Amino acid sequence: MKYRTLIKGTVVLIALAIIVAGCSKDEPTPEELQSLSFNTEQVLAKVPDGLKNSDDPQAEMCYGFIESAMDWSGFIDAMEVPDDAVKVSKKSSLAGADTWRWTWYEHGGQVITLYWTYDEDNTKRYWTMEIQYGSGPRYDFIEAWETKDGTQGEVIYNFEWAAIYSGEPIEEYEYYYWRYSWTLDNSGAYHFQFGIDSYNAEYEYGFYYEVVINADGSGTVDYYVYDELVYAMTWDAFGNGTWEYYLGGELYMSGTWEAG
Repeated sequence: MKYRTLIKGTVVLIALAIIVAGCSKDEPTPEELQSLSFNTEQVLAKVPDGLKNSDDPQAEMCYGFIESAMDWSGFIDAMEVPDDAVKVSKKSSLAGADTWRWTWYEHGGQVITLYWTYDEDNTKRYWTMEIQYGSGPRYDFIEAWETKDGTQGEVIYNFEWAAIYSGEPIEEYEYYYWRYSWTLDNSGAYHFQFGIDSYNAEYEYGFYYEVVINADGSGTVDYYVYDELVYAMTWDAFGNGTWEYYLGGELYMSGTWEAG
């Protein structure tokens, strides 16, 4: 299955050791660079223990959906600039942006270089990353932004680079993106979306999550496959919940669970 193969390949690539590319005397130093403020662990901590600890299969599936939708730590780690990254000339249309470069190595010895650019305006922060194989062209890797108050943001991963790495035809991956976005509303509720683009032009997403976690820990999660709702789940502040399973666009089964 292509999704599974691509995810597995991504994990392997993220796990590669970051190799020192050199030192820079320019300021700021990498450890002082701005990073995304959104913290998935803080949001997951709002989910009631009654849901996390329930041994009901549907409750376990519900929390699994929530964790899957927010499991982007590997990509956040990839956006961290290593201490000895080199500051280079701007390679971005963003005015005043600083660009840093560091290097990964493939097992076979091929040099893989990442370029990280940061900029901001009055209301938002912006990050862009490009990936380069050897002395070849740069390809888009990550684009991200968030408001300076941390209440809204988006991270997009472009997997065109995966085709270069795997040797597969680029056309299959050219518009293949993983998209994360979040909003914190005035009530203290987090609205979180995660979707992976579909290879089939008839559908926008291969699969897609919509998660709401309210200030009191209650919430909802909807799970879509090829733009069609498959599961709809809700839970209260104690972790008791309801679930609905859809087949062919029609409600097929439903039920409840108790907090653990």
